[in-house]
Amino acid sequence: MGNEISGADKARSVGSETQLFVDDALVSAKRGVVRTLHPGKKLEQPVVLPDRPWEGNRIYIYGTVHYDTEAQQFRMWYLTRVGRGHQHRAPGLRERQGDMILYATSTDGIHWEKPELGLHEFDGSRANNILLFDKHSPTVIVDEAADPSERYKMAAWDWNREQFGYWVAHSADGLVWNEYDVNPILMNSSETLEAITVAHDRHSGEYFAFHRRWGDIGGFDRRLIAVCTSRNFLDWSEPELIIVSDEQDDAWTQDPEQRGEFYGMSGFVYGRQFLGFLPVFNVVRDMRGREVGAEQSPWDGPIEAQLAHSRDGRSWERFEERSPIIPRGGPGSFDAGCILCSADRPIVHGDEVWHYYTAINTWHGGPMPPKTATIARASWRLDGFVSLDAGHFGGVVETVPLNLPPGQLVVNADASQGSLAVELLTQDGETLPGFSSEDCAAICSDSVRHGVRWQNHERLPADQPLRLRFYLNTAQMYSFRVETA
Repeated sequence: MGNEISGADKARSVGSETQLFVDDALVSAKRGVVRTLHPGKKLEQPVVLPDRPWEGNRIYIYGTVHYDTEAQQFRMWYLTRVGRGHQHRAPGLRERQGDMILYATSTDGIHWEKPELGLHEFDGSRANNILLFDKHSPTVIVDEAADPSERYKMAAWDWNREQFGYWVAHSADGLVWNEYDVNPILMNSSETLEAITVAHDRHSGEYFAFHRRWGDIGGFDRRLIAVCTSRNFLDWSEPELIIVSDEQDDAWTQDPEQRGEFYGMSGFVYGRQFLGFLPVFNVVRDMRGREVGAEQSPWDGPIEAQLAHSRDGRSWERFEERSPIIPRGGPGSFDAGCILCSADRPIVHGDEVWHYYTAINTWHGGPMPPKTATIARASWRLDGFVSLDAGHFGGVVETVPLNLPPGQLVVNADASQGSLAVELLTQDGETLPGFSSEDCAAICSDSVRHGVRWQNHERLPADQPLRLRFYLNTAQMYSFRVETA
């Protein structure tokens, strides 16, 4: 095969985590395969609607959905924006945007309840699910290893200070929050940054804050994506731009004021790499300085989510095919205008991946009404964002030399219309006796966890670097991992 990596190159250590094929970081050569992006499958209706007086016409999953295994319950921290002029309805709410963080629970991830928490007053009653006033874009991280009083950590944009910046807090139960004394963090003197998601890489111990920054690209002041890192959630590095607009983002434009930019990014750890759901905003009209309706944004255009990826959380690439990972719906649908933002990370639930997103029925700058923002859900098969596909002429994928843990090789693939076999090679590319493709029990079905077996072997040979060579015939391969139990 072409583009082989020499045997003298150092083998790459791989643990038992899922290894995706979003990029070629582990691939030394491939032939007869194409990389395919799989958009999420969406439910026909939103799962959470703005149906409370304090929610107005819009709720957003600028926030987190977490499955509490002990309580066997899904927990959602989400956002509403009641707009300006509502302080009299909610004592303690400042003017600004009227942002409030809300809370909901579910037993199935589809039907959600909004419990009466009794924490804040709205319209003279505490029978509501309001958690916090004047905060935006909350990420909630559940840290099982932390002191019980800090089991939950939150980062959010803070409207409550004259100095713009983000806000960090901790909680024992995810409901009553105590702010750290370092606030605000990631300060900015004049720009409204708002959107933030935080990923915790448990392998390195680092926190990665992916957030919005503004910058001049191509003569326009655009929303861009930056990252800061921290070891303790309190002290953060300086922002570093990681994703900026390029010529391809502007290829659709026809008028001088039009441009492509990014509304934020949900960056998260998946396996041993990072993925990002990137809301790409095609700014069709910029009405700043001109008259627009009350509670109407001066920026107008559609938004939909594309896929980005990184191996270290700092160096990012856009997926080679820039079609949406979560596409907008058809005309008249609840998400016809914008996939505005999404939860900070997806949930792996059984054999599927679930991801909650904010759906808007109009473009970003649409008047309200009819503009309505709701929370919806997209899903994929486990690891199912991207696959390497081969047709009936067959294809081959070979990895770089890998130091693999002892155990059974497990492949996520759909070979129901064809077959898949795996061959083990030495670091220098020689087939290991007893582990050839002919020795392999061919996989001819669809499963997220095919256990690979050879005639006399079910476990990988230990104590030596290996290359994996996958033979695909009319098959799709999503990922592999080593099951060590």
